[in-house]
Amino acid sequence: MRNYLLAALAVTLLPTVVLADRLDDMVSPAIHVVNFEDPRTITEARFLYVNHQIQNEFVTTGGDVEVYALQLRAKLTDRLSFIATKDGIVNFNPSGVLPKKTGLADVEAGFKYVLHEDRVAGEVFSAQLRYLFPVGDEDVLQGEGNGMLHPSVSGAYAITDELTVTSGTGLRIPMDSESSFFWDVDAQIDYRIDTCYGKWYPLVGASLIHVVDAGNRLPIADEGQDFFNFGASDSTGENMVLGAAGLKFRPIDSIDIGATYQFPFDKQTGNRVLDYRWMFDVSFRF
Repeated sequence: MRNYLLAALAVTLLPTVVLADRLDDMVSPAIHVVNFEDPRTITEARFLYVNHQIQNEFVTTGGDVEVYALQLRAKLTDRLSFIATKDGIVNFNPSGVLPKKTGLADVEAGFKYVLHEDRVAGEVFSAQLRYLFPVGDEDVLQGEGNGMLHPSVSGAYAITDELTVTSGTGLRIPMDSESSFFWDVDAQIDYRIDTCYGKWYPLVGASLIHVVDAGNRLPIADEGQDFFNFGASDSTGENMVLGAAGLKFRPIDSIDIGATYQFPFDKQTGNRVLDYRWMFDVSFRF
């Protein structure tokens, strides 16, 4: 009788062990978050604060840009999500004689569809299609052009129960000849550390932004990377390579709090917009 009871207990517990959901232990990308999309279907509100320091060699002779934004994601079905990844208020604070300005950012939104998902193995791959609506204020270098089409893909894989690799790539295709055309590649590695105070996720990442075709709005070589599109006429072929290091904290399963430091590997002509950047984010999942 004892053996039968043990066997029954094992059968009862086996699905719990085997069907552990490894996707829930992952964290969202923390570098180039306007472009680099979480491949999972999730419902969340993600608040962002970004402080972007400008190199002194840029045309503004330094200064900074602050962005206050809210990203929204809504799970419509098990595979389909609505995503709104760019919006917010921009404080543009250039050095020198240029005036300081505050205004609204452009809005980018669209849909995400999961093409492959294995929650036990910790595998997910999805495709996204977004459109950037140029509804922002020109005073803060938004609201230019006729918008951009943004197809992209992203995926995540749990190498171990603690270690996850996330990557993505996409095109930002302008609907006019004044704006620049970009190709983006992003990757992130994070590691989960369980403590009595919650889960901690140290992470590192890297990004490549390649200017496929320059615009013709401004006669400069330096492009605006992920958040801005200057239409820099001398930027064709320029590569902007950035690194990132950060930490996320999950006090409970529905909240993530993060801080990330981003920096360029190259500060030569074509990549002189960013000196360094701090991003702080808080996500509430539902």
